[in-house]
Amino acid sequence: MKVLDRSLPALVVDDSRVMGDIMCRVLKQAGFDECESTTEGVDALLKLKTKRYGLLLTDLNMNPVSGIELIRSIWSDREIPQIPVVLTSGNYQSIAKAIAGSETDLADVYILKPFTAETLNRKLVSVFDEGKS
Repeated sequence: MKVLDRSLPALVVDDSRVMGDIMCRVLKQAGFDECESTTEGVDALLKLKTKRYGLLLTDLNMNPVSGIELIRSIWSDREIPQIPVVLTSGNYQSIAKAIAGSETDLADVYILKPFTAETLNRKLVSVFDEGKS
């Protein structure tokens, strides 16, 4: 079972640098002390191989590597430890399709952008049973 560890840095992957910065601010408001962001899935894979992260938040619609392709690469790479994953999109139809399709098992949390720290935190707590004995 994956464990959410807010003492570890979060990693945001979004092809918009501005959106990555915004999501890092939201993650810090949601209790992560540290957050890094990158605009490339390939860079994210390298980071995940060399550093331990407590959460991966990735955009669904990116080029050349989509969020779904990134997550599949992570799960197939034995050098990368299991990590909680949040898949996000600003497009309602795209996120609904991912939830309804075969991508359901790839991410732990699906969330539509824009979102607040409170909304993200509520989803993380419900999925990872934080604070429950």
